[in-house]
Amino acid sequence: MATKKQPVMEWTDDHDILLLREMIATEFFQCKKGSPDRGKIWESIQERLNKLDNPKFMIKEKKSERRWNLLQAKFKRDITRRATSHFSAKDKKKSDDKEAAEEIRKKAMERMKRKSTESAGGSAKKSQEAGVMRLNS
Repeated sequence: MATKKQPVMEWTDDHDILLLREMIATEFFQCKKGSPDRGKIWESIQERLNKLDNPKFMIKEKKSERRWNLLQAKFKRDITRRATSHFSAKDKKKSDDKEAAEEIRKKAMERMKRKSTESAGGSAKKSQEAGVMRLNS
């Protein structure tokens, strides 16, 4: 005798949104995790969602809770990934700015050295000429 297997529900974005809305509407997050009250709220959420026709829910025990855990983990991964890429882009800009500033400093120091050697060379030449003039006089 073959038993008929019930079709498995495919979770879509619409299912996820309705689940999250229902969680907010029932003040799910006000109850402590693992408390009997939270369990009752999960059951009420499950019943309400299973009554919907579009999108159709076929939630069995603890399925919605597992889905919530998956959504939460996915959200944390996405946030971490965005934060990491944001900070790495920020760090790259900082290092680029630092390199540009270092290059500008280096060029300025070279100019200052050239000016000081030119002015030192020019004053040495003048003092030599002055010395020669004194000898001639």
